[in-house]
Amino acid sequence: KSVGKNLDINKPWNIDIYGNKITLGNNVHLRTSKNVITQLCAWNRNGCDGEISIGNNVLISPGVKILASKKIVIGSNVMIASNVYISDSDWHETYDRVSTPGPSKEVYISENAWIGEGSKISKGVKIGKNSIIGLGSIVVSNVPDNSIFGGNPAKKIGEIDTNKPMKTREDLFLNKDYKNLMNFLIKE
Repeated sequence: KSVGKNLDINKPWNIDIYGNKITLGNNVHLRTSKNVITQLCAWNRNGCDGEISIGNNVLISPGVKILASKKIVIGSNVMIASNVYISDSDWHETYDRVSTPGPSKEVYISENAWIGEGSKISKGVKIGKNSIIGLGSIVVSNVPDNSIFGGNPAKKIGEIDTNKPMKTREDLFLNKDYKNLMNFLIKE
């Protein structure tokens, strides 16, 4: 539907974008790989009107799959590591395994969250601001702000010290050296 400025897709190998309700903010980096598909799908069939909204300065790594039958919102400065799966639907019901999409609930990933490699985020989950989801975690319930969750199912294993200064992905784009490098590459 819309894309902000400075979209960066490295060599668009194996990227699959489906649906007309996908919005990307400024400075979004979509990383791809020739060995695995990166997928954004806003499903719009069988009565669905799926929507994906991605904020500013977001990193999406190779193999990430984001599938929405209802709505998935990813806040600004979020980092999503490789092979993460985020879905707002079961895609089938318990006793009707033919009709799709099945039960669906919106997913929200708040500003500056970091989702570790291979994690899975289930329907209806909200991940709080600055929170971290550890490698390979299965998230089926809400994660509060400034928390570190891990495991299957994911549970609290630590917290972020809010008294310590934190750099975010926004700082990357405000950095003079980064801006000069981007200007140099664009002129080539």
